[in-house]
Amino acid sequence: MAQLKTKPSNMTVRNSRTGQFVTVKGAGALKGQALSLKPGLDLTKPIAQQALKDIHKPKAE
Repeated sequence: MAQLKTKPSNMTVRNSRTGQFVTVKGAGALKGQALSLKPGLDLTKPIAQQALKDIHKPKAE
C-alpha cells in the first residue's frame, strides 16, 4: 500500500475581537497546488447538487 506524506493542515489564529485562539482545520491544505473550478460553479450553493445536475443532463446530438 502506498504511503502518503501530508503536512498537518491545522492553523491556530487569534480572533482580534475576542482575543481567543481558534484552530482552523484544513487551512493551507492546498498550498502550492492549483484549484480548478468549473465555470458557473456557485460556492454559496451545495457543490454536490451542482455536480450531479451536470451529470444527469441529456447530451445534445
